[in-house]
Amino acid sequence: MTGDVMLASAFLGYIGFFDHYYRRVLIGCWKDYLDSQGLLFRHDLSLIEFLSKPNERLSWQAHKLPSDDLCTENAIVLSKFNRYPLVIDPAGQALEFLLSQYADKKITRTSFQDDSFMKNLETSLRFGVPLLVQDVEKIDPIMNSVLNKEIYKTGGRILIRVGDQEIDFAPTFTMFMITRDSNARFSPDLCSRVTFVNFTVTPSSLQNQCLNIYLKNERPDIDEKRTRLLKLQGEFVVKLRELEDSLLDALFNVTGNILDNQQVITTLQNLKDEATEVTKEMQQSNKVMEEVQNVTNMYEPLASASSKIYFAMEKLGELHYLYQFSLSFFMDAVFDLLHKDPNLEAIDKSNVE
Repeated sequence: MTGDVMLASAFLGYIGFFDHYYRRVLIGCWKDYLDSQGLLFRHDLSLIEFLSKPNERLSWQAHKLPSDDLCTENAIVLSKFNRYPLVIDPAGQALEFLLSQYADKKITRTSFQDDSFMKNLETSLRFGVPLLVQDVEKIDPIMNSVLNKEIYKTGGRILIRVGDQEIDFAPTFTMFMITRDSNARFSPDLCSRVTFVNFTVTPSSLQNQCLNIYLKNERPDIDEKRTRLLKLQGEFVVKLRELEDSLLDALFNVTGNILDNQQVITTLQNLKDEATEVTKEMQQSNKVMEEVQNVTNMYEPLASASSKIYFAMEKLGELHYLYQFSLSFFMDAVFDLLHKDPNLEAIDKSNVE
């Protein structure tokens, strides 16, 4: 448990700045270090499963978040930050997700170049409305007190000084800053006051996105079964944790000799039976998941080829500046092919061969 918590804490504190490839490298280095220090942890630990629930991940996907590991990890960081996030988002995926996620809370969209920026900031601080600041290549110094959360109480009011103004501060206030420039450089001082979240698309993360899109379009039955199983497995893990907590509570509250307490013995036996049943159901779901994975693997070559095509198109910009292709353009082309190609429509999608 100690090692698992240390990995999760390091993940939330430091992983957001790096892209998909370096995250895997960094996590591997952390595990090697824990091994060298003799700290126990689960080698098969999934930080995504450890730090989020299946219903949370499904909710994020319903709010337009791509379902690949990179975006899911970023959503975890965006849901558990202490310092306000600064999001590196060249493809606009984070922007779309945040606007959808916080639409019901009337998120305010602005930028430092906006003439009404100060008014939007003051309104958000006062009423606790989420604030999304775009094009943050440089931070306006007026934001220092907000980034540092320099709040104070006066006469029962919670205030924050922004420039020469004292503004009421709502505890529900939150802020997201976004830059589309993946090469933006920030000062060490700023880096220590924000939580970086990197949505830069890499070949592996785009491959995962394409794989999920193809599977959902060509084999919706398999995609639905996979989603259901992932949710079910998450519920099993939660149930096992609850049983473990119940066991610890029963042992902690026992008085006298545990062998003479029939109620405790009965409780322990019931917990053991439930845990055995849950473990058996998890094993059955794992077998079904293997079958689902076999079908999923059939679409891996197509997803890999799609990722390579996009990054080849992106490199064309080095030949001439007019060759600029955005990720949204590429994904639109993929969706057009999947939904409008008459040759694909004529194929029986239940025939995986």
